This record gives sequence, C-alpha cells and structure tokens, in this order.
Amino acid sequence: MIFLRIVSKSEPKMEEIAKLLLEEKLVIDVNIKRNLERAELVNGDLVFTKVYLLTAKTKAVLFDSIDKMLNELYAGHMPEVYAMPIMEMDWKQAQKLTTDIKQVKTNRLKRVLDRVRKRS
Repeated sequence: MIFLRIVSKSEPKMEEIAKLLLEEKLVIDVNIKRNLERAELVNGDLVFTKVYLLTAKTKAVLFDSIDKMLNELYAGHMPEVYAMPIMEMDWKQAQKLTTDIKQVKTNRLKRVLDRVRKRS
C-alpha cells in the first residue's frame, strides 16, 4: 500500500484529479490541503509559492496506471506525483483498501481517459 501525493499550483486541477481518482476507484480516499507554501532558494533568496497537496491511500500496483493517466491528461502541465510506502496500518482499514480499490487494466484506463476527455 502507498500514500499517493500530488502537488500542483492549481486548485481546480486538484479537485478534478480527486474526483477522477475517487470515481474510478483508484484510491480509497482523498485529502486536499489548501493554502500551503513551498519554499525554494532562488539566487540566495527564499521564495514562497502557493501550492495544493492531494493525498490518498491506494495499492502500490496502481501507481503506474495513475501516473500514466495523469501524464496523458495533463501533458505539458503535469502535477508533481510521487508516493510513499505505508509500512503499518490498521488491518481493518487495510482490508477495506484491498476490497474497495479496483485493479486497472490497460483497456479500462483507455476508457477512463476517453470519458474524461469527453467531459472537457
């Protein structure tokens, strides 16, 4: 199991991604943290940028499918995507994760992308 993390400067993009991940049962839940500031050192100065952070629990085997889907949907303006392993978890919650999240087949991923494109 993994803790999926997606970072973007666009709040509407985060909400769109959250809805898509939940509708397609690619994640068990989603949290969106708003009004975060990312600090970076630019030419010796600390520069802050407002970002939005989406987090979700999912199966590790779904990461590549989620990443591929986001790359196709947001080519040219891809959000930052990475995951961290969940080392320990309440076993009842782990069971829910296993039963609520679907496996994504390549054909299913193509259908998901087609549906999302039609909505746009």
